[in-house]
Amino acid sequence: MKTELSSIEKMDQWTEQRKIYPIDIIRVLFGIFIIWKGYQFGERPETIPVVMGRFSFIEIFLIVYIVIVQIAAGILIMIGLITRASIMCLLPILIGASVYSSRATSLPVYTGEIWALICLILSLAYLAYGSGVFSCDLYFRKHPPVSHI
Repeated sequence: MKTELSSIEKMDQWTEQRKIYPIDIIRVLFGIFIIWKGYQFGERPETIPVVMGRFSFIEIFLIVYIVIVQIAAGILIMIGLITRASIMCLLPILIGASVYSSRATSLPVYTGEIWALICLILSLAYLAYGSGVFSCDLYFRKHPPVSHI
């Protein structure tokens, strides 16, 4: 009996058949860049009130959310573990960076809307492509855990 594969499984099979290692290198560099930007934003959280007004509960929540999600998603993207899920958590930040970097005169965390758009395009590409052949996802898929029970 033949079962139909989901679109994500079809994309993963397509990725495994074509071993394009430069895409994995770009994914690792993209993860490092996202970690760096999260750290940089954590050092200078005053960029949110510059754009939105004053400090309130929402701004503090946004600062914490942005820093934690960027660092965690960057690490997960870099090692190739649950890449699509981490990119889904990162997308609101990148969309917000694209919108607000064009409004602010100087947003030092994202040095302009070009970097935000490049990150947004890369994240959409990896959302479709997946984590690649040099990743923890593929390793765990090929080596399932053994139960000794």
